[in-house]
Amino acid sequence: MSWIEQGWVTAARLQAGWHPGIARLRGGAAAQSTVEYALVGALVVIAAAGALTLLGGELTSVFTNISKTLGAAAAGH
Repeated sequence: MSWIEQGWVTAARLQAGWHPGIARLRGGAAAQSTVEYALVGALVVIAAAGALTLLGGELTSVFTNISKTLGAAAAGH
């Protein structure tokens, strides 16, 4: 049996602030802003992953060349 069925959680208790966490999530600009920031963050991660996927081969060759150059410079001294 859930808390609602047992009568522990009622609309009156929620509205009275019995559980402030749920009252905060009921609405307001803060909750909307949080969702918007999460969506923007997810889009940034997706864009970064896509860019790394597309440029992965080129980045690998750049870092390989850097590594070879540094290895040759270290061997020469």
